[in-house]
Amino acid sequence: MRRAVLPLAVTAALALTAQPAVAAPTNPAAGPDAPAVTVPSDPPTESDRVIVKFRDTAAPEAAKEKVVDTAAQQALGDTKTPEVEEHVKQTTARADVIKLDRELDESEQKDLVREIEANPAVEYAEADRLASASWVPNDTYTQFQWSLLPQQGGVNFPAAWDMSRGNGQTIAVLDTGITPHGDLDSKVVPGRDFINDTNLSRDYDLRDANPRDEGDWSAPGECSAGARNSSWHGTHVAGLAASVTHNGAGISGAAPGAKILPVRVLGKCTNGWVSDIADGISWSAGAPVAGQPANRNPASVINLSLNYPGQCGTTMQNAINTAVSRKVPVVVAAGNNSVNAGGTAPANCANTIVVGASDTTGYTAGYSNTGAVVDILAPGGTAANPMLSTFNSGTTVPGAPTYGNLYGTSMATPLVSGTVALMKQRDPGLTPARIEQLLTSTASGPLGSLNLDPAAAVRAVTPRTTVQASYTAAGGIGSKWRATGGAAKWGNPVMNEANAANGGRYQEFVKNGRKTTIYWSRSTGAYVVENPTAIGSKFISAGRERGYGYPSSDERRVPGGAYQLFRNGSSLTKVMWTPATGPKAVKETGGIGGAWKRAGFERGWGWPVTDEYRSGGEVLQRFSNGVTAHWTPQRGVWTTR
Repeated sequence: MRRAVLPLAVTAALALTAQPAVAAPTNPAAGPDAPAVTVPSDPPTESDRVIVKFRDTAAPEAAKEKVVDTAAQQALGDTKTPEVEEHVKQTTARADVIKLDRELDESEQKDLVREIEANPAVEYAEADRLASASWVPNDTYTQFQWSLLPQQGGVNFPAAWDMSRGNGQTIAVLDTGITPHGDLDSKVVPGRDFINDTNLSRDYDLRDANPRDEGDWSAPGECSAGARNSSWHGTHVAGLAASVTHNGAGISGAAPGAKILPVRVLGKCTNGWVSDIADGISWSAGAPVAGQPANRNPASVINLSLNYPGQCGTTMQNAINTAVSRKVPVVVAAGNNSVNAGGTAPANCANTIVVGASDTTGYTAGYSNTGAVVDILAPGGTAANPMLSTFNSGTTVPGAPTYGNLYGTSMATPLVSGTVALMKQRDPGLTPARIEQLLTSTASGPLGSLNLDPAAAVRAVTPRTTVQASYTAAGGIGSKWRATGGAAKWGNPVMNEANAANGGRYQEFVKNGRKTTIYWSRSTGAYVVENPTAIGSKFISAGRERGYGYPSSDERRVPGGAYQLFRNGSSLTKVMWTPATGPKAVKETGGIGGAWKRAGFERGWGWPVTDEYRSGGEVLQRFSNGVTAHWTPQRGVWTTR
């Protein structure tokens, strides 16, 4: 008999708000009194001007122009070398604006600036560029999409669209499927239905090439006590991610230039099997799946607006790792139960980007799951201020295309997936880890550094027009890399050293596909986190340096297992691993962890077989020698066997 896997429950608020779905808009014919619609065009990227700040701001103009002329000959001598035409002005910061006799493209600008800045007489240089008003789509309902706009609670996507629109990228939406819609159809690439259970599929067949949403409605008592209408959840999520934009109708998507890859994994009652979802993830990323045709349109990013209670299993984690190994980030909803997302999968899976929901104030929405595994907040709406997107008028089976409102972390997640598409247009070679780091390091908002900032995230990506030059490792991280084996052991750096939380730094290294990250902080120094070891994966799933803190030791092998220490302020956590227990954390500066140390570490109570957990008003942790440690504020620590 086939063992059932727990069906998944989508994280969206599945009921519409009090606001009704709206009819599909039409474009009225322009009459003599109708104002012309004007939308700013993109400014040119070419420029014939450069801004140079000289250390001696009072130096003669001729000497300054000579520096630029010489740099142009050195940097661009193999092309038509530009010459200085005139000194335009000096800015209020006393930087000089110098005009050349021809325009340079972006690549030439970078080469020239690099050569100018190599001169010790120069403090800095940059291209002088034309700017224009932010690109704002002319879609009828964009004005109602508060989450996209530069207003309270919104995240100002127009500022990001000035730099990127996600062209050439594909967002896989693993959900209930998709329904025909004028604001989606031209964006959709061939997807697939991965539901392998006729009890859920509603189309009474198994996996096939038709990802149409057949409706997830239910009769009274079938999925819940009362009847429930179809949610059209996948259609709504797809529109938020990448609906047709700037067509004078409907809504705007977060990534206007991206395509949508619909993959149906949720059916009746909005449920789906973990095994089907895992196969859908692998297929979306372009990996082979037994019995299924190859995906000719692999995703650039995968959107999972779904969740289920419990820990991340091997099947789901392996699928996510497959996607990540192909440089396809997996963006996951945190869930809508107002609990710690660490108890919800796939939000607690390693190598994911986990999205919580914010409301119109920018603070965490009351329903949103929270905790260390949440990487970023994005607007998810509320009952009073929901999220407008593509929808369907059918109450059970599909009806006419329309627009409607939902809210939840399911709605926040496609905004982050769309942002990832914008970032990957700038640099398609970005790794999922680098994308996550850029999203979190550029975040802002009332909670300090948690709210999505699409423009800042896109701006932080260096556009890749040619193969990136080799990176170097320097400072404390470079010293650690060399002292512990350098390229022979860890491989070469695949990124520049970057900022991490609370003033720290990190850099990634790869050898034969195996990634290692060296972290540095002022209080701990530099140490290595190995991934995909079990301890490294545990560190990632706990929120990296935002969770356990920075590593204060390397991973150490000891008889029977391994361990690594992490410090977050005054808190010290030891993550321990054995083949029997897997990775578990002991909070050495906590009550239970302190008692465990005094009892002789693993030689006393044994290795931890659980993390700390709460039950019946107590905090408990079990150990391999049969000891269960209990703690309450009133009694402190005691043990039972």
